[in-house]
Amino acid sequence: MAKVSVAVKLALVLILAAAWTGPSACVRNELLGTIASDGGGDAAPPLPPRFSPPTLVAALSDPDAIDEDPTFTTDVLELYFMSTRAGNRDIWTARRATAADPWQAPTRVGELDSADSDWAPAVSLDGLRIWFASDRDSGGRGQIWRSTRASRSAPWDPPAPVAELASGSVDFAPAVDATETTMLLSSDRASPAATAGGAGFDIYMATRAGTGAAWGWPVAVPGVNSDDADEYDPFVAQGGLVVFFTSMRSGMGDIYWSSRRALAEPFAPPVALDDLNSTAYDSDSTLSPDLGTIMFSSTRSGNAEIYEASALRQNTSQK
Repeated sequence: MAKVSVAVKLALVLILAAAWTGPSACVRNELLGTIASDGGGDAAPPLPPRFSPPTLVAALSDPDAIDEDPTFTTDVLELYFMSTRAGNRDIWTARRATAADPWQAPTRVGELDSADSDWAPAVSLDGLRIWFASDRDSGGRGQIWRSTRASRSAPWDPPAPVAELASGSVDFAPAVDATETTMLLSSDRASPAATAGGAGFDIYMATRAGTGAAWGWPVAVPGVNSDDADEYDPFVAQGGLVVFFTSMRSGMGDIYWSSRRALAEPFAPPVALDDLNSTAYDSDSTLSPDLGTIMFSSTRSGNAEIYEASALRQNTSQK
């Protein structure tokens, strides 16, 4: 195994896979990119992931609707997303028999529906829990809600707000990691414009001791948020060490990526994922559990539709 410099990298090959370090560690074929090194004099910057050219997910397309916020189960056979194809922002679902099949025609998830806007779902890997944003019972301000069900074939239970996350501002776009103990979300709770529902959105993180525990109070994620632009729609992996998100810092919504070595450290400077981004608005990225596929929303066709791309393996060994 080839020696690397003191700028030790951590390989991110599988979600929940243990990262390894050491003076003789080598790193190959990252799918999530690499984590920032220990900061030595010859430290290399973390490497972002690479993707194939995105393609429209035709089975989910409605050219007259806004389709955003894809999220799916660990077997990639059940997908949830937000769509306006029924006239309001609602949560829809689609299924397929195998991962190689096209998605079946989407249907609206009536159990999660309300007369207000419901959007930005995040389904658990086993498909038995779902978090989403809703304007219901909040005076038109998005708040985080949650629902459960007994099995994948059962209907969803009546949703309930996640009271410990409520800020009185706009909170949306929950993203829960594989252990369901780390949540990222977007909020304008720290912005002076929040009282008027204005801009000033940042990415926040909440954690909890276990899946049955209450969430702690969300705190702004260091290194990710910019001073003068909005950040939305996070996706979290490796227990909070890797993040994908949407930022307006380039003037138009683009998908960014960053990593860090430990939760107590700030993220490395975010990198725009040029493999995915276009001159239109690109957002709402989410990766399959095997890291092989990314889905996201883009307006490159004229309205927001769901696209997908394949992750590319990179050989990043250092001699």
